[in-house]
Amino acid sequence: MKKWIFAGLFFAAVAVCFVGCQPQQQQVQQGQEEKKSSELNGGPLLLSVDFEPNKTLVYNFVSERTMNVNLDPTGKYSKGKQGGKEQTQTEKLEMQIAYKPIKLDPYGISIIEANCLSAKVTRSGSSRIKETTDAVESLKGKSFTLKITPSGKIVDYSSLENVSKELAEKAFGGGETKRGKVKNPDMVMDFLATQWNIWDSTASIKNPLKGLNSKSKWSTKLAAPMPFVSKIGRNAEYRLSGVKKTGNETLAEITSTYSLSGTPSNITLPYSGSFQMKGMFGFLQGYKVISIDGKGTQLFDVNRGLIKSDTQNYEAKVSAAIFGLGKDDLTPNIKIDQTITMTLVE
Repeated sequence: MKKWIFAGLFFAAVAVCFVGCQPQQQQVQQGQEEKKSSELNGGPLLLSVDFEPNKTLVYNFVSERTMNVNLDPTGKYSKGKQGGKEQTQTEKLEMQIAYKPIKLDPYGISIIEANCLSAKVTRSGSSRIKETTDAVESLKGKSFTLKITPSGKIVDYSSLENVSKELAEKAFGGGETKRGKVKNPDMVMDFLATQWNIWDSTASIKNPLKGLNSKSKWSTKLAAPMPFVSKIGRNAEYRLSGVKKTGNETLAEITSTYSLSGTPSNITLPYSGSFQMKGMFGFLQGYKVISIDGKGTQLFDVNRGLIKSDTQNYEAKVSAAIFGLGKDDLTPNIKIDQTITMTLVE
């Protein structure tokens, strides 16, 4: 899918009135030249998600978080002692995923096949539970398809949902209790968060054919993966911070700010039935996310129509209760520092 196509949806309509049966290749070149001219002259910046036939794009993804759990923030029970009161844990998912176009339709729906080349999870500070292979690591070698519009809007999540359910099922290896199955810690929701809204920076632009300028702002809702099972959403407000040219490369810098959404994300939970989590986040319950605050930066290659890099960071503040203590005033506080990155492998 060439860069001229998305902008050409507008230019081609105008050209028909004047050119009639102008050869398609000539229209292609005209649309591309007009778009580039608009960019160079400081006009609106048009963005689209492009794939070239037989061209595979490979990205590295990292989703990592540090979790600081304070079991007795008031100090009522610990009486000033830090031992056992505060605990810090980390978990990190590293993936490499290749995206290959299966069907390209510049005016409709294209089909992209994603194949996971590698997936690895590492944790620290989780000595309370025996180390097990994270369910998401079985993603390696699996593939799923995404059906997208020229703006990058995903219109069919069914294949991604099916793969995530297969992964989630592997997380249940801890036996049974009165509260149901026991689920090992996993980072399946982190995997989903990187893929579900992967092109939202362009897909959420309300009037893409009008283009962007230095005053442009637009918004969407993204998932905020947590160490406990949830569908917490975060509001993301984007703005075009600048455009820079380096050689033949034109990069748009898109910055974003995050806040807690009042409604859940639209990600489909891959888990079903009743279950209990193993480890610290099964010991706690009644999670309530109080706030989310963060920023992000994306570099988008305008000419090639692809994301070069994307970094999202936010801090979430969460309150919880300890299972079995009822209405006791011991209310643990959790601070989560989350970073999600996506980087094109050249």
